[in-house]
Amino acid sequence: MFPLSNTLNTLLSLQEAMDLAQNQDFFDSATTSRGVYPPVNIFKNNGDLVLVAELPGVKKEDLHIEAKGNTIRLAGKRTIDYGKDISYHRAERSASQFDRTLELPINFDPDQVKGEYKDGLLVVFLNRAESDKPKQITIQ
Repeated sequence: MFPLSNTLNTLLSLQEAMDLAQNQDFFDSATTSRGVYPPVNIFKNNGDLVLVAELPGVKKEDLHIEAKGNTIRLAGKRTIDYGKDISYHRAERSASQFDRTLELPINFDPDQVKGEYKDGLLVVFLNRAESDKPKQITIQ
């Protein structure tokens, strides 16, 4: 049997962690996420980054993307509507919301960020900011 003080400390620690996670600011230094986390792949292409996210069932108009510095935020919702007066035989897919913020290894130009969305795949092109590109140094 666990002593009551250890159990209470564990519960308090869990509550503090949950409170901290809910109070994360979009532009904090940490990677945060709430809700269903869409899986993403991020890779380099000629010094720029490309982000690919799987978002099956999410409508384009329900998708929200923000970009600043080296941080990108993906937020949105998936709705499931089969109409009224239905009876489910099985319900494994559910409506959900997601909100995911990622800190990336380079700064990018938010005015140059472009996105494409088709068949549940989001592709975001993040062009490296000029100020973040390496400069060639001439030795004299």
